[in-house]
Amino acid sequence: MTSASSLATSTKLDGLKFKTKKQVKTEKIMGKKSIKLSPKHGLNASITHCECCGREIGIALLGRLKNDAEAPMNIAMGLCEDCQKVINAKGLMIIEVRDGETGPNPYRTGRITGITKDAKERLFKDITSPICYMEQKMFEPMFGKFCK
Repeated sequence: MTSASSLATSTKLDGLKFKTKKQVKTEKIMGKKSIKLSPKHGLNASITHCECCGREIGIALLGRLKNDAEAPMNIAMGLCEDCQKVINAKGLMIIEVRDGETGPNPYRTGRITGITKDAKERLFKDITSPICYMEQKMFEPMFGKFCK
């Protein structure tokens, strides 16, 4: 009678992949859609921030990335509850930017405000986007008292 170990060594098993007991147990607990750990960076976490106001929202666990790259420390991803409430109410989020800045990502000064649907309709009839940029020279006289 031959033992299992001698049978395994005598049979060609090239190309077959076997799972350890630990791998099978982990799959049962976490499921097959678990995060693949980076050998260098582990969970490879990033802090997620609101795309509008920049407030921290949470943490993204990215795991192993292409070429085992390190995840960026900060990621703009989604909206915080406060910004989402203004947008859901058909209001307008106004982000102050430096005078003369143009392009898709102008330099932000750090001041931001949200206005109601009624104020948006009275002040900014032509704006259809729920988030807009406003230069300092316009922002200061309109909202300077309220936003420090």
